[in-house]
Amino acid sequence: MKNDNYKFILADDHKGNKVLAVIKGKLSTELVSHAKAITDTRFNVVADQLKKIIDSASVIEKDGEQSCN
Repeated sequence: MKNDNYKFILADDHKGNKVLAVIKGKLSTELVSHAKAITDTRFNVVADQLKKIIDSASVIEKDGEQSCN
């Protein structure tokens, strides 16, 4: 799924750990090394919606490709 300069990715280790990321621009190890937890309370409403999405989403192998359901 792409929208202009944005990429949306989901990682799932199938052990209860997941990552849902929105990347603007190019994903790099330098960018990831600067990641921090969001503490801005204005983000709370969006965070609650994202929790519902990530709880119901999973990464599966489908015809040799990875896809999200």
